Amino acid sequence: MSYRYLWAAFGLLLPQVAFADTALVIDNSRFDEAATIRAADDLLDAADDLEEAGFRVFAGEDQTAAEIRALLSEVLAEGEESRVVIALSGHFAQATLLDGAGGESWFLGRDVDAPDLATVGGQGVALSTILEIASQAQGRAIVLLGTEDRSIELGTGLQPGMGQIDVPQGVTVISGEARDVARFARRDLLEPGVSIGEMVARSDTLTGFGFLPQSLPFLDLPEAEGSAEVIAPPPVETGSDPEELALWEAVAELNTEAAYTAYLNEYPAGPNAAEARARVDAIRAEPGRAARLAEEALELTRAERQEIQRDLTLLDYNPRGIDGIFGPGSRGAIGAWQAAEGIEASGYLDTDQITRLSDMADARAAELEEEARLRAEAQERADRAYWQALGQGADEAGLRSYLERYPDGVFSDLARARLEDIEAVARAETEAEERAAWDWAQDQDTEAAYRGYLESYPDGAFAGAANARLDELVDDGRDRDVIAQLEAREAGLNLTPVTRRLIEQRLAGAGLDPGPVDGVFDNDTRRAMRRYQQARNLQVTGYLDQSTVVRLLADAMGVIIRQ
Repeated sequence: MSYRYLWAAFGLLLPQVAFADTALVIDNSRFDEAATIRAADDLLDAADDLEEAGFRVFAGEDQTAAEIRALLSEVLAEGEESRVVIALSGHFAQATLLDGAGGESWFLGRDVDAPDLATVGGQGVALSTILEIASQAQGRAIVLLGTEDRSIELGTGLQPGMGQIDVPQGVTVISGEARDVARFARRDLLEPGVSIGEMVARSDTLTGFGFLPQSLPFLDLPEAEGSAEVIAPPPVETGSDPEELALWEAVAELNTEAAYTAYLNEYPAGPNAAEARARVDAIRAEPGRAARLAEEALELTRAERQEIQRDLTLLDYNPRGIDGIFGPGSRGAIGAWQAAEGIEASGYLDTDQITRLSDMADARAAELEEEARLRAEAQERADRAYWQALGQGADEAGLRSYLERYPDGVFSDLARARLEDIEAVARAETEAEERAAWDWAQDQDTEAAYRGYLESYPDGAFAGAANARLDELVDDGRDRDVIAQLEAREAGLNLTPVTRRLIEQRLAGAGLDPGPVDGVFDNDTRRAMRRYQQARNLQVTGYLDQSTVVRLLADAMGVIIRQ
């Protein structure tokens, strides 16, 4: 393992414990009050590659400053790691010194809004802090920083970009354009047997700082044992025969069983024969190797993987998130779908399977929409029939009965308006003392206040309204924890402002009147969500979960991604 050589180089003894490889990947491409970093979202594609390489990955998209700090805390809580990769892409700001040079730098959150030198600490995270966290794994820590020259408003004492980076001992920093950093994170960084210094030297577009060893690999070549291990190309053992060496270099580049077998047929006792036999054994032991290589050759983008996860969700195969990262949840969902379709359950997809999955999801989405239309029509017929049976809300009792059954019904707005009129009439006709008691109860808006009114006026003009509001307050108190859970689940989806507006547009397009399309989920939006969920036989909460988002965006997002 490479860390043994590293500790020896530092003159230290290697502790006899197992460390974990940890990676933090944050792409901040979209900002509330700054220009989009166009290539930042490419960086999140590297999360999947890091996970495949055995890293425990913490990933975030369009994170606020508080969310970035929370993810850094999770990385810090991992303790001592074998290797650490921190990859950040987005807007950076630096302090402007008197001589015009750059000082401290900050990685900015999605919610950044014209910070100055006094407030930037609350809207971003200092690079010095990030580097200090990385230095917990000295000699095994790489920090990747990607950005673009894009518009951002900054106040006094700040300018865009990164200042002079003071790199702690044993930490590697690599910076450049967001697109180049993303490409490096996916291709070069995880190449086994290659040193960090060699990786940086290969690039004409990236700049390296700090610890840049030329002979110490960042990732070792994998051992042959381990059935699920990805087999990397072997090292080249130089021999005396130039033809043998040329053949071995070609075989190592192909990295296939057939290539190694051909080498052994030609040089059964050659200098690389033992390595070739070990590679053949390892390849044969890896399950689903051909399927894995076929999917990797497709070079699926993050958006394409998200579309696959949405399709799986529509077909009731839960990938445990729609984040564009194919972890165990996604692989399990793919395998379950393959098994149900009579396909070898490798957990990896080829082009034909992706097309088949997409077609099935489109068909299912159409079925669900038709089912929802029929269900909505049936619900509206029942709604209107109940309204008619109550005399179209001719009296207060009927109006309250209707709202209890259909709080978001066809006539709910009308029922509430009529109740307000009834209350206004009652207020005008009621004695001043009772009106004052009722006004006080409404001002307090507590269970105790309404119960006090009812004790004094059990048959008062506002008794019906008092009992109705009491029921609401009791339910609110009972459901407060449930609502907190629903809010947390919705927040966990990490919806961007663009996606939130798209959801409101989808609700408006369905005729559900969510209010202004501004990305703010107010009472009108919540009511529209409840109506949508009810019509589609989803859990009726007024809050978003993965199933509701997938159903809402199945058509709209499909159009965007497949164009």
